[in-house]
Amino acid sequence: MPLLSNVPALRLTLAYALHDPSCLLPHRTIPTLLSLPLPVGPCLPTNPTIRAIVLDKDNTICPPETAKLHSSFVNKIEKIKQSSEFSHNAHSILIVSNTAGSSATPEHEAEAKLLEAELGLPVLRQHPDRRKPLCGPDILEYFKQHGVTDNPREIVVVGDRLATDVLVAHQMGSWSLWCRNGWRNPEIPGRDYRGFLSKMENRFERIMRGGLQKTAPLPRTTLPMKEP
Repeated sequence: MPLLSNVPALRLTLAYALHDPSCLLPHRTIPTLLSLPLPVGPCLPTNPTIRAIVLDKDNTICPPETAKLHSSFVNKIEKIKQSSEFSHNAHSILIVSNTAGSSATPEHEAEAKLLEAELGLPVLRQHPDRRKPLCGPDILEYFKQHGVTDNPREIVVVGDRLATDVLVAHQMGSWSLWCRNGWRNPEIPGRDYRGFLSKMENRFERIMRGGLQKTAPLPRTTLPMKEP
């Protein structure tokens, strides 16, 4: 789901970019999901306890706008499922996508069901007006209802977009882990699936960290969920 087609998300992102741009920076950066450290907590500032993880689909688990799964990513997800942080509860890993499960359209529902069947992981069924980065309350409620955690600081969000994945983590008061290169086929690593907005985010992140020496703020202890 391109950001430009998600107007409320675009407004929220622009508000942060203008007034509090550090909130669009991740707490940790990795090339792709295949590089995700396990356990996750020790790679984050302050070495927090992590009990739940949110995984993006498009350009993180799969190439954009598909549900095609490469064996290396399937194997990585199996390792995540077996990790000590997430093996305690079958609902501790949640796929949250702005395509799969984001609406009741046959295409989006079919993608969600395919991922659930092939990966053995739940896909959040989002309200069409609360796509990332606006679905933080729905994510928190999911983990609370399933007995995973009711503490946002025990949740990490992993994805390829600053404007959706990193920002929803900030909105929730959770940790963020950014896949800078998006999805890459290990057999054809040079092929880049990132779009224009994603590449612009890379430039933004370099300027913020390099030129302006900015860092991501630690997760808040409260849930703001409103524009700054």
